[in-house]
Amino acid sequence: MPGQILTSSVLGRVTQNINDIYSMGAMIGQGEFGTTFLCIEKSTSKKYACKSISKRKLLCEEDIIDVRREIQIMHHLSGHPNVVDIKGAYEDAANVHMVMELCSGGELFDHILQRGHYSERKAAQLMRTIVQVVEACHSLGVMHRDLKPENFLFLDTNEDSALKTIDFGLSVFFKPGETFREVVGSPYYVAPEVLSKQYGPAADVWSAGVILYVLLSGVPPFWAETEKQIFEQVLKGDLDFESDPWPSISDSAKDLIRKMLVRNPENRLTAHQVLCHAWINEDGVASDKPIDSAVLSRMRQFTAMNKLEKLAVRVIADRLYDEEIAGVKEMFKMIDDDNNGTITFDELKAGLRRLGCRLMDTEIYALLEAADVDNSGTLDYGEFIAATLNFHKVEREENLSAAFCFFDRDNSGYITVDEIQQACLEYHVCDMQTEEIIKEADQDNDGRIDYNEFVAMMRKDNRGFRVDSMLMKTSSGLKSGALSKDLSVMVG
Repeated sequence: MPGQILTSSVLGRVTQNINDIYSMGAMIGQGEFGTTFLCIEKSTSKKYACKSISKRKLLCEEDIIDVRREIQIMHHLSGHPNVVDIKGAYEDAANVHMVMELCSGGELFDHILQRGHYSERKAAQLMRTIVQVVEACHSLGVMHRDLKPENFLFLDTNEDSALKTIDFGLSVFFKPGETFREVVGSPYYVAPEVLSKQYGPAADVWSAGVILYVLLSGVPPFWAETEKQIFEQVLKGDLDFESDPWPSISDSAKDLIRKMLVRNPENRLTAHQVLCHAWINEDGVASDKPIDSAVLSRMRQFTAMNKLEKLAVRVIADRLYDEEIAGVKEMFKMIDDDNNGTITFDELKAGLRRLGCRLMDTEIYALLEAADVDNSGTLDYGEFIAATLNFHKVEREENLSAAFCFFDRDNSGYITVDEIQQACLEYHVCDMQTEEIIKEADQDNDGRIDYNEFVAMMRKDNRGFRVDSMLMKTSSGLKSGALSKDLSVMVG
């Protein structure tokens, strides 16, 4: 078929030819596996970044799995205001292409080099953003594993530009309590337990603590001339709060750094606890209000929808590519303790508890009931995906258009009562008050829902993440690179 790639060895599906959709421009970045180019969407003239990964450099099945997982994780986190948004993934005979939001404001690393270090107020703003990303990742079962100033870009050159997290190439999905042994990361930012080959998501908090130290002082807390010496400092070195500018930095800031750079991960603050620390809090006072896990936030958003909206989300979920819902699938498997393909009340309660959510039984029942559209008393895979799907995906034009076409069986340009009832039968949806729902969405009172009315219904709330929006300079000007996967040889 013209314009299509007929074979796919990485994505596992046929994709469109990227050159049919985008015009490729200048190179804007170079990494170990991939090159990033400016690209322009032909239909809209919008600018994006395209990371092209050479398939020749993917030497084994593990490399292919890593690329596939990077794309899955970016889709899983898509919609967070401080995570670079992925537009789509494509594959041809030579490369895998990831089209992403263009961030033109430069690396946080370079901003630190230019400034030397940040004021406490600005550092707290940036740190709040960084740790909010870490908290969102962890609540969605993702560990970044390579947090460093080079992996944060400013969206544009404005003074108040959003800070965006990039490069999830070393990120992994994790289950609560799971430990990892692969030594990955970047020397100055790697946590001691990573070097000891037994670690979990707390390693990200250590890396964020190192970034905070760098933001305030311009230098890393554990520095040496060689990687081996750096690792020795990470494992045993003392924090320096005596040299300039530390005597002029608040005790509260130093207290937070000490609590983030505790070598025993069990005694280290969690991302949630960091966000509650008085220094990092926006008004200087720690909030008692708990931060919802992203899964719980999404389920609450889904609960607030009417049955037609829920059904439309289910239709969209069923049409997404596997890589777009892989993260939610991982969460389903984590909660489905007996692996029977359904989630019971007890499993949902235990799963939410493992994610740090402490809810009354009545609220858990309400969440289950709202997501259980076929009234079976449990959540099947499709129902869970719909209830926890990122609304950033739901609201995309191509997905809303596909959902509308599913309901509009006769291609009349309208959704009628009969067509909704037919869709309800297919999805075993019970008790939908079809005429009342149509009245709610029917702005011109013609008894039908046209496309614009459908879109307005689906976008009536801003249902994204509810979070606030927000180096190293060494004496030699050294910029650290990522540890290679075989670095474990160096650390024993």
